[in-house]
Amino acid sequence: MANSKKSKKGRTGRILLLLLAVMLVAGFLLVRGEIAGGRKTGETVTVTIPQGSSTAVIARELKASGLIGNPMLFRLYSRTHGGDGRYQYGSFTLEKGSSYAELIEALCSTVSYRETVSVTLPEGYNAFQMADAVQAAGLCSAEEYLQAANRVDYPFDWIGEISTDERKMVVLDGFLYPDTYSFFTDASAYDIVSTQLANFEKKLLTEENKQALAESGLTLEEWAIFASIVQKESANVEEMYNVSSVFHNRLQDSAAYPMLQSCTTNNYIWDYIEPYYNDNVPQAVLDAYDTYGRQGLPVGAIANAGTDAFDAALHPNDTPYYFFVTDVERTHYYGRTYQEHLANIEKAKAVNASRGYDGLITR
Repeated sequence: MANSKKSKKGRTGRILLLLLAVMLVAGFLLVRGEIAGGRKTGETVTVTIPQGSSTAVIARELKASGLIGNPMLFRLYSRTHGGDGRYQYGSFTLEKGSSYAELIEALCSTVSYRETVSVTLPEGYNAFQMADAVQAAGLCSAEEYLQAANRVDYPFDWIGEISTDERKMVVLDGFLYPDTYSFFTDASAYDIVSTQLANFEKKLLTEENKQALAESGLTLEEWAIFASIVQKESANVEEMYNVSSVFHNRLQDSAAYPMLQSCTTNNYIWDYIEPYYNDNVPQAVLDAYDTYGRQGLPVGAIANAGTDAFDAALHPNDTPYYFFVTDVERTHYYGRTYQEHLANIEKAKAVNASRGYDGLITR
């Protein structure tokens, strides 16, 4: 009996080992087949790679185009076979069934020369200003750019975290990374916005930032909105961290300070929302952006912040301040109480008066 039981256990063990070996061989063959590509039929597909795209973005685009089946495997292969850091941007015609090696070689090859246009999109510009800038550079029209900035069909995993609230002026405002770009003269509005989003991912969605964002309690969109206000309220990088602390303190003590009361959000209403609606703005839209009348953050970003403002939004200085005001020289005066704030207002007015300016600076 004992020998019989041992024999059965032995057979079971051998069967399990055999099944494991079969699974390993099958897995190996699947991986090798994926890397080697499939049967070529001559069918091609054109893939557009935005400037600054990471390997992850490229892999998702190749998957969406039916050129690969496993983006994670492609990323691993690219890292170990010299693809990372060498990819070019532009439009590539690729053959279905191509191997990973063939795809990487094609995507790392310089596209034949095409004329380009350089355009600078400064930190603090909103989508309307960027639309005017790309139109002035001779690229797409401002209207086309804004249409692209209201789309969410871009190949980035985090796009789904951005709301499409109908009260928002521009859906992707806050994520259109400000930088100096070089675009092909025939670049579409979609290409331009996609390149900005790829740059946003590359510059801001680092592992360190994602960890800090998770610890902050802010969502990705709240981070972009917060950073846009910090960008517009601050005279320089140093002040960004103090300004950020004021708004963080208000958010954390919402019972005493339910509203952010940021002048920059009202400036956005006056300068962009009211002209857009020909001074007949729906009340719901006004309420969504007016931080003197609503609690917490506005519904959307009022600008596209740079890296420093995003960093300040995540890592504010530790201060006791709930108020600040600036003078004509962009000096910031911070206060812990409303009484201190009133005194600071008088200081700012005095400086302004000495420079021939009556009242406070709100812009």
